[in-house]
Amino acid sequence: MKTAILAGLLSLLFASAPARAGNEAPNGAEIRLLTGPIQGAAAQMGLEIALLPGWKTYWRSPGDAGIPPTIETGGSQNIAGVEIAFPAPERFGEGLGQSVGYTAPVVLPLAVRLADPGRPARLVAKVMIGVCRDICLPVEVEVEARIDPKARPAPGQVAAIEEALRQVPVRVEGTAPLAVASVAREAAPKTGNGPETLVVTVVSDRPEEQQDLFAEGPEGWALPLPVRLDREGGRTRWRVALEGLPPGASPKGAALRFTVVTPDRAVEQAWRLD
Repeated sequence: MKTAILAGLLSLLFASAPARAGNEAPNGAEIRLLTGPIQGAAAQMGLEIALLPGWKTYWRSPGDAGIPPTIETGGSQNIAGVEIAFPAPERFGEGLGQSVGYTAPVVLPLAVRLADPGRPARLVAKVMIGVCRDICLPVEVEVEARIDPKARPAPGQVAAIEEALRQVPVRVEGTAPLAVASVAREAAPKTGNGPETLVVTVVSDRPEEQQDLFAEGPEGWALPLPVRLDREGGRTRWRVALEGLPPGASPKGAALRFTVVTPDRAVEQAWRLD
């Protein structure tokens, strides 16, 4: 309930702030498209969010409050599809106001599929993000870039995209050196003061390594941020409250996604609840 109230208050803050079109956003960030290498029908690009010092923006699952980035590319030419990837995020804020995102400039890699790889294309992206400093503001821009299979991309832009791709969590299974080993459901207290919870155990081959965990559910779910319970050797246990589910939704059989982030590596793992 507290999470819902906080999210509602932040939504009002965002809704009352003005948006701006164009690639330059005076409200904390400048946004542009980066062009990378092209192989056949696959073009690698990036959405650069150049945050100003002290500003923050949000991950695809923003935590207790925030606006996840959205990109619409319906006005593009010779584009068959665009898939967005997210570098590993961080948790920021305190108490019930914790969010997930980025506190420094970030590039979101874009995997672009060309309809006809023999012809140039134009990617037109309508971007919506939220940025926060002392106040939270929505930023709405439209950016575009020409994709020419015969042109050589700028080395600096290629390097920025490649670095962003290295920061995207690697998809793993439960036997990986860093992975979720188990997920146990715990019933809600009989007193009725609290929801059903998940206890998630993360195993690591580096026992001293600091880590954070993020949990996502199916479309429409808004799970709260995990809370660390304890740590022993290479095993860390986290509690995730089963709150923020749509009315009538059942956890049984739900497809979850866990992201584990450490200072120098990050993994992503799918999990089906029993």
